[in-house]
Amino acid sequence: MRNFKDWFSDRVTKTTTRTFVPIAARIRLDQPFYPLSDERFLSSRIAKEEDVNSILMIEKRCYNGQTPWNRSAILHEIRYNKNAFYIVVYEEEEAVAFVGAWVVGQEAHITNIATVPDYQNKGIATYLLREIIKIAEKEEISEVTLEVRVSNETAQSLYTTLGFEKGRIKKNYYANDHEDALEMSFRIKQLTD
Repeated sequence: MRNFKDWFSDRVTKTTTRTFVPIAARIRLDQPFYPLSDERFLSSRIAKEEDVNSILMIEKRCYNGQTPWNRSAILHEIRYNKNAFYIVVYEEEEAVAFVGAWVVGQEAHITNIATVPDYQNKGIATYLLREIIKIAEKEEISEVTLEVRVSNETAQSLYTTLGFEKGRIKKNYYANDHEDALEMSFRIKQLTD
């Protein structure tokens, strides 16, 4: 969380202060559902306060019972951070995936993405990343960024397939085990007249 706060603080000081509508209140999903190969449909929505417990449950199922972002942090993001938004994917009432992002200046930064184990390898993470990219395009943002563990080759492969490019290594990035992170970015191609 500290690394995200540092990133966010750095960008906020570089942008002008103005009153604006929170990002979560003004964006819309391009496709608020995701079809599975067996003809079931998952629904997705921009997270609200009532989705906090679902996000925590997804974290616990993905991170061996741990919650990298605790309840207070996620609640603060959804309730007070005008630059943050989360997308949560459900199958009926069961939360199965989420992604969180901050939008500051010309950058959309993915803070976390997770899919519960039973729903992995079904294209849900790809769907969520594409929604983030579409939101960035609509918001006229120039790039989408993220950090990924250097050991997480599966995620790096997904990001590369979607067009993310590898950047610098951030040493000792992760607080729990001090693993390095690889910075990756996706440049948005702006339409010109």
